Amino acid sequence: MLSISLNKLVLLVFLLVIIYFGYGRYTLHKIEQAEASVFILSPQLNDIYFLDLTTLKNDKVELKNKYQLAKVIRISDDNVVVVYGNYFYQWQYSVVNSIKYGDLTNHDYFKTIPGYITFNEIKEMRKNGSIYLVKRPISKHLYGVKVSHY
Repeated sequence: MLSISLNKLVLLVFLLVIIYFGYGRYTLHKIEQAEASVFILSPQLNDIYFLDLTTLKNDKVELKNKYQLAKVIRISDDNVVVVYGNYFYQWQYSVVNSIKYGDLTNHDYFKTIPGYITFNEIKEMRKNGSIYLVKRPISKHLYGVKVSHY
């Protein structure tokens, strides 16, 4: 009789721990999405855009490596100038891992030819999920790692 109640107690504690950490992860996700919405409305130099290429393609071709990064290098009155990463990723966590491993500090990480995106296009890309996350480095650091080599 005691072992059955002890097992139920352990199971209950285990479920509560899972719920606690799941809720914490959900809260963090909601905060990141709220920050991204604010950053889209007021872009700054070195903002990092996380792109989902499947929503950008009109032909809806299945891509194996469908995630990419873009970095804001200039802001004008009409548009934002970004450089796109030379690397593509299969999963969203791989994009974050590449930042954590310091890949963005490599001189050849970003393409040299910039892309020009109007503010309305950026808002539309955020709305349809093409830009699924925006991060703003603090003191040139993101995820605890330096993201700029200059």
